[in-house]
Amino acid sequence: MTNSVTVSANGAGMVGAVLAVTGTVSPAGDMVQVQLSTSATTLPTGAWTSAATAHGVFAANLTPVAAGTWYVWAYDPITGVQAVSGAVLVASPALQTVAALPIPTAVVASLLGGSAAGETPDELPEAAPPAASDTALVAQSGKAILAQPFSAIAEWLAAQLPGFLVPSVSVTASVALETASHNRRILVVAASGVTLSPLLASLGDGFACTVINASGAAVTLSGMVSNTGAMQIAAGGVARIYAYGAAPTVVVAL
Repeated sequence: MTNSVTVSANGAGMVGAVLAVTGTVSPAGDMVQVQLSTSATTLPTGAWTSAATAHGVFAANLTPVAAGTWYVWAYDPITGVQAVSGAVLVASPALQTVAALPIPTAVVASLLGGSAAGETPDELPEAAPPAASDTALVAQSGKAILAQPFSAIAEWLAAQLPGFLVPSVSVTASVALETASHNRRILVVAASGVTLSPLLASLGDGFACTVINASGAAVTLSGMVSNTGAMQIAAGGVARIYAYGAAPTVVVAL
């Protein structure tokens, strides 16, 4: 009986993809171990993989870890016979670059009742000022895109306004009025000894707020023009403060 081993594999593979290995062994009952190597002449010294053997035929799966030219070695540890396959050219997975897709303006235009020649949004002409007849694209409870006229959107927004509540801010110490914290708010003074003054660098034309003096003492006003000449908000009183102009000028209505 002749001791022999043969081995073969596909001539091309991919990094990270399984490479099927097959071969024969004699004596038919011997076990076979396989391994990938970049050398076709020197028996590899790394970890071997045991192949499934039956009736002198074996099969195994190996996975290349790097691109390049590889060889499959088969080794019979009982007889010491070895074999090497032909070259296996292993390639790296192709990198797929997904380009930014332009908005399908032909589809959008058909929804709006117009036409398009495949332009991307930056190539389209500038729109006129908004009008009630303009149309926006919306999705309602799903992925379907529908056309919604601005007039319907305006009606929906108007219906939400009655439920809008002006936010309130509690004031417990002297404060400089500024846009971020006090514009379009109700200031509730809840402590005595409070002075309100404008932070002019922060106030812009159109600033407005309402002050409710819920403390037991007068609130002092500074840096403002009063419509009555008084510069205090009496206990339990209400005042409205406005700013206008570029400087701006701050006035208080008592």
